[in-house]
Amino acid sequence: MPNNLIMGVVNVTPDSFSDGGCFFKPEDAVDQVLRLIDDGADIIDIGAESSRPGAELISSDLEWQRLEPVLEKLFQRDVGCQISIDTNKDETMLRLVDTPVEIINDIKGGASRPTLEALAVKGMTYIAMHMHHTPETMQLDPLDGDDAVRKVEAFFESTAERLQHCGFSLDRIWLDPGIGFGKTDRANIALIKSSMAQASTWPLVVGLSRKSFIGRLLGIDDPLERDHPSKMLELALMLAPVKAIRTHDVATLRRLRDHL
Repeated sequence: MPNNLIMGVVNVTPDSFSDGGCFFKPEDAVDQVLRLIDDGADIIDIGAESSRPGAELISSDLEWQRLEPVLEKLFQRDVGCQISIDTNKDETMLRLVDTPVEIINDIKGGASRPTLEALAVKGMTYIAMHMHHTPETMQLDPLDGDDAVRKVEAFFESTAERLQHCGFSLDRIWLDPGIGFGKTDRANIALIKSSMAQASTWPLVVGLSRKSFIGRLLGIDDPLERDHPSKMLELALMLAPVKAIRTHDVATLRRLRDHL
């Protein structure tokens, strides 16, 4: 699979930080999926649980209640695009084994061995993200600077080894530094820099679209107005190149990628 893939984000949630509630209804979510595919997304990443700072956890049953009707509607048609599900729950992952979903995007990177083995047998790709603490607590004591870089590098090493032991081939192991997840603004910048250096070593997935550190650094309160600075950072990461960029504004990033 090539590098610089574009993952379009669709949040089937009432409380996500930039578009919570916009695509909560299954028909609205499906329309957004199709819109992002038309915009040039290579992968659609669908999440049903908010991971914004302070977000409350939901049960796997509630997560599935949100996901199932969207997936049913999507799989009734040939969307011509890989589907990724953003979940950290083993129960949800195992339910997805019997669907056409090809990618699991786990923000905790910590699925159990039996679950990972089941995903590996199915031939699915597993994205493991580094997160410091949980969404409820990750900003209480965030990692800073070089400490964040060291811990993310150690996470990459240990996670890649664990996933191979569970049966994943190297091309099915993608890693995410977790920018914004329990890191200071200085740490986020350091991780962007280290991601550019590490892109030749690891298949990296990076998500920084509309994130609050961009708003703090540039004085942009509205997440929707952070798209343009997000694109400049995403373009820099594509020059590395990374495996994939997870983003809300697919069309603009596709236009930039077409000029690489």
